[in-house]
Amino acid sequence: MATDPSDFCPNQRCGGPRDACGCPADLGTQALMVCLLCGGKWRRPYNSASVRCPHPGCGRDLSVVSVPAAYPPERGEDGELLDAADAGDEDECHAELIDGSWTNCGCPDCEDRENDEMEMYG
Repeated sequence: MATDPSDFCPNQRCGGPRDACGCPADLGTQALMVCLLCGGKWRRPYNSASVRCPHPGCGRDLSVVSVPAAYPPERGEDGELLDAADAGDEDECHAELIDGSWTNCGCPDCEDRENDEMEMYG
């Protein structure tokens, strides 16, 4: 019996069920944001307070929460995010482009991209 890869979390370090695993790549841990100016949609991590639209040509602080994050990312006994285990390729990014915006899979590249966007857009 074959399994569909899309049934699993895109973060290979997690490997749990898609959007029900609790890791930062789980869309349940991200709020769906909508920009009132350009109409663009993007995902915001649970602990972020940013309302600045990341879409090129917009960059305004006019986004509102369309669908709030359902729950925070889960953490292990050591306090680290569940996807921070030493399994899989840690250098590989598993973010997905959804509605013109990248999700945050929790890898260093995603964290750097989010920090760069915060510096660029405020």
